[in-house]
Amino acid sequence: MSSPPAINNNNNEKFVQYLNEALAMENAAAERIRSRADETPIEQAKQQLQYHLEQTIQQQNRLKGAISKMGGQPTSSKATLPAFQPMNAPMSVAEQELVRTKEDAIIENAEVTSYKMLMQMAEKAGLKEIVPALQESLQEEVAMVNFISANAPLVLTKLWQELGMYDAAGASFPSYKQQQQKSQDSSVSMAS
Repeated sequence: MSSPPAINNNNNEKFVQYLNEALAMENAAAERIRSRADETPIEQAKQQLQYHLEQTIQQQNRLKGAISKMGGQPTSSKATLPAFQPMNAPMSVAEQELVRTKEDAIIENAEVTSYKMLMQMAEKAGLKEIVPALQESLQEEVAMVNFISANAPLVLTKLWQELGMYDAAGASFPSYKQQQQKSQDSSVSMAS
């Protein structure tokens, strides 16, 4: 009778390769998030990106720790992240922000999928001790996806006028600052 195969070295080598692929994605993401936090004109997005950068650094550290525990060498390479190649027409800052927000959503969703797959592979390969670190990273990525989705209407509202867009009646929407001022003015008049 043959005994069931033990976790073999090939499993470890393959899994280290997959962990390094995720690390390369996080390495590239950290650089991109730094850039995004500096360039976004939307304060809430800037704050969330700075917070997510801290999480991304922790995700890198978790992956490096798992790779090292498995006898692997953590990579310093950076994956090529998806990016839109918009038409060659010049874009305003508002248009660039919308494009970058869509890229953020694509990248974060890819990371969610990556962590889910890594967790399944770890469980199937009998590497259950790695799953909690992957689960923590997955939860952080899901939270970022949720932030992007929940804040897309706010981003659009803030950028609408700068996009040169009009509502269905043909009137341009007031800018976010104009909306806030109107709200403050009505609050002051109600208090009087």
